Amino acid sequence: MKTMVKIFVDHEHLVRVINTLTELGITGFYLVEYQGMAPKTWKNFRLSEDPELTLETIRNHSDPGVMVNTVVSSDKCERLIKQLEEALKGIRYTVMGHKVTSIKVKGD
Repeated sequence: MKTMVKIFVDHEHLVRVINTLTELGITGFYLVEYQGMAPKTWKNFRLSEDPELTLETIRNHSDPGVMVNTVVSSDKCERLIKQLEEALKGIRYTVMGHKVTSIKVKGD
């Protein structure tokens, strides 16, 4: 079984994540940049029904981040998480694992 591992981290800690993946022999991954808000910050917001005002508020109060995604065998997943915990000690991050039931890759 395969697991999709998603690692959410602030931009300045991206290199630690990539180095940890490399140390474990993981060379296939992709990045997604995003704007996000921590639940503690978000819970105090009350937004109007105006979509433009809502987007502007989120842009002004959210933090940039990076989500690093990779697919690993399920037995490697626990090792990866342990290594990330060590590498990111004292840093804000989120790691999620999703079981992958199928993968189809179509080349050129």
